[in-house]
Amino acid sequence: MSGDIRTFNSFIKKILELERGVAGRSRWDNNSKMDVNLSLLCLVFSVLFSSYMLITTKSSITIGGEVSSADALIYSSAVAVAWLGVSWVILISVIKRTRIIPKIVPLPWFGSTALLGIISSFIMLFLVEWVFDVLVISMRWDIVWANRVSVMLGPNLTEAMTQDYLVSENWRIWPIIFLLWGIVGSAYGTSGTSTRSYLIGFGVVSAIILAFAGNPLEANYNIDRVLFRFILATVLSLCCFFAMRYYSNNVEEYKLNRAKKYIGYAAISTFFLTIILLDPPEFIKNFAAHLVGFGIFESQLELITRDGVPPARWGGLLINLIVAAAGCVLGFAIGVILAFSRQSTLPVLKWPGVAVIEIVRSGPLICWLYFAMYLLPDVADPLFTNPEDFDNIVRMMAIFSLFGGCYIAEVIRGGLQAVDSGQKEAALALGLSPIQIKLQIELPNAVRTTLPSIVSVFIGLWKDTTLLFIIEIVDFFRISKTMANTDLRFLGDFLEPVYFTALVFWVFAFYLSRVSMNVEKGLGLVKEGGGDAA
Repeated sequence: MSGDIRTFNSFIKKILELERGVAGRSRWDNNSKMDVNLSLLCLVFSVLFSSYMLITTKSSITIGGEVSSADALIYSSAVAVAWLGVSWVILISVIKRTRIIPKIVPLPWFGSTALLGIISSFIMLFLVEWVFDVLVISMRWDIVWANRVSVMLGPNLTEAMTQDYLVSENWRIWPIIFLLWGIVGSAYGTSGTSTRSYLIGFGVVSAIILAFAGNPLEANYNIDRVLFRFILATVLSLCCFFAMRYYSNNVEEYKLNRAKKYIGYAAISTFFLTIILLDPPEFIKNFAAHLVGFGIFESQLELITRDGVPPARWGGLLINLIVAAAGCVLGFAIGVILAFSRQSTLPVLKWPGVAVIEIVRSGPLICWLYFAMYLLPDVADPLFTNPEDFDNIVRMMAIFSLFGGCYIAEVIRGGLQAVDSGQKEAALALGLSPIQIKLQIELPNAVRTTLPSIVSVFIGLWKDTTLLFIIEIVDFFRISKTMANTDLRFLGDFLEPVYFTALVFWVFAFYLSRVSMNVEKGLGLVKEGGGDAA
């Protein structure tokens, strides 16, 4: 009984805190019993009105054609929940006599906080009605389900994955997925994210991925096999999370920081491993052939000895992720080198760095992409024994890395200028070499203070990958734009793929911003001090 009372009191406390956040202070703050009773009364009336709106909205939707009863129930439930929020905010603003407009108006129960809360609730209602109308009522998403593999991997890789007359190359994707899932679980295991928050967030993301991959509608692949592998990757991620969480709770801080460093190295290595697995270089295929000759892992390494998938056959979201990762990973390394070279007092280092940064930043990215398409092969011709190896995708990766590196260089240069000279003098007094001072003192502090700007550059590079569409690269956005022409059933369905593309780009950009905020919190950017965490 005492546990139920504590739970109820905790619930009431949260309700009161939420009320104050959306509608300001109540005139019943000095009478807690009346305050609680009015809160419960407002909540009950809001639930009753929401139930009425659920019934009314559902009855107003015509069932038939492409709109099923389940679609109507989903839409009406979402709208009813939105009306629950609107009615609740209005009731607590009026019944509890919170202020709705500024005090200069001679009405004692009006205040700006409640007015903003009411306006925000109606905006939320409008967005919920529009989003769920798009999702389940006015638009059909069969075109996305029928082309989901093509959107993710491109038409050429999709053909090899879904057609029996071609040698399947989908095994090249799954090791990367397993590695990424394991790295994500390990990274969150060593972070400050609570176990409950991780399980909820990871559970939601996993459920969305499994629902997207496991929907039998218009599926042209073996659903059971794909679901089994995704479930296996999910279990692996959870095991890595709990293992690293146990490790982080039982070791000293320097060992935990070392583990984080190794996880970072593994994440960077996964980027290069992805390229190697998709299209292994000749020396790797020859090395694997030698190992097969010695009888070492014959069945596994024989797959490596085969010709890979050339970058010209890559496509879909895979292209955008690889190019954006190149811009972030390689671009960061280039940015660090250019930032230090521009800060150098040696002319042989300073002026080339200044020239590269200013020349690249002086032109828009689309111009450099056209340069990569039509002029860069002539520049690279003397450097390659076979110029055809310098594929379009490789050129895009090079340009994105250089372009992103120049912007990151200027961001890091600002951070380097903000490093206190006393820290450098102290490091010099301790006997550190100039390279050690730059890499262990200046760079960590510069990255710590400029991390929000660096992540903004990363998000910009991720969004700029849509420019690949203009230069005929079969990327995620290009496939979405042409998806309506893949089947007579989908003629005219242009908006659904574009909305889906926008959603995917927003999800990745939003996730990067959340990760950045968590890292900033760990580095002490949201409080005084915190320099040791860098």
